[in-house]
Amino acid sequence: MEEKRDQKLQHHKKENEEEEEEIVCLDESFFINDDYQLTNFTFGSQQIQLFCLHSASTDFDLTGQLVWPGAMLLNDYLSKNVEMLQGCSVIELGSGVGITGILCNGFCHKFVLTDHNDEVLKIIKKNIKLHSCSEDTSPTSHGLIAEKLEWGNKDQINEILQKHPGGFDFILGADIYILIVYNPTYIILKSYA
Repeated sequence: MEEKRDQKLQHHKKENEEEEEEIVCLDESFFINDDYQLTNFTFGSQQIQLFCLHSASTDFDLTGQLVWPGAMLLNDYLSKNVEMLQGCSVIELGSGVGITGILCNGFCHKFVLTDHNDEVLKIIKKNIKLHSCSEDTSPTSHGLIAEKLEWGNKDQINEILQKHPGGFDFILGADIYILIVYNPTYIILKSYA
């Protein structure tokens, strides 16, 4: 009787091992939507074309793949007040697809677009490349620069400040306030002050 029970346990154990082998793990890229569409935007007399998603991702951390209403309002304001940023150095927190930097590219001296998410940084760089002249396809062409910045990460903040020792005349951001990260945002702003 005990021998039969041991055989059943061995058989059950073997079935479980076989089931475990059949488990399929999905790569994280399975959850990333990178089906970007070339989209036109108009702000005043300026027209911008860039790659973005038209709807939100399943991952809250990838909200930067589309253009949010706050960015549209900020860009509308900036397009009507070009002289405010004329010749200035600007850093934008949470740049998303880079729409504000691309708009300001024509009248800013330098515009640093930041995001903490590597997937979002890829789309920023793709949009910078789209707007660069054909003979210069680097991700820093025309004064547009993409940098990784995790809010509150002092090493990344210091690295950006070392690359841009003159600092910035303006810090911009749209739709970036999250209560949980308020203190790290303050640390970033204080670092640039």
